[in-house]
Amino acid sequence: MHYAMENGVPIVVAGDTEDKPEGAARVAWAGVGINLKTGRPKPEAIRDAVQKVLGDGRYRAGSQRIGAAIAASPGVDGLIDEMEAMLRKV
Repeated sequence: MHYAMENGVPIVVAGDTEDKPEGAARVAWAGVGINLKTGRPKPEAIRDAVQKVLGDGRYRAGSQRIGAAIAASPGVDGLIDEMEAMLRKV
C-alpha cells in the first residue's frame, strides 16, 4: 500500500487475517481506495472495485495527496536526527 500511495496509485484491498482489516479500513478512511471487507472477494467484486477506483479521480487524488506527504517526510533519517537531538538535551 505504501508504494502505491507513494506513486499516487489508487488501491483495492481485501483481507481478513493479521493486520489486513486495519490496513484496509485505513485505505477506505483516507479515500485512497476501496476496502472489499472480505478475505475472499468474488471476481466480480474485484472487477467492479477496480473499475470504480480507476474511473473516479477522487481515489487517485487521495493517493496522490498521501504520496506527496510521504515524499515530504524525512523518513527514518529524520527520525534518527530527532532522537539524537533529544538525547543531546538529556
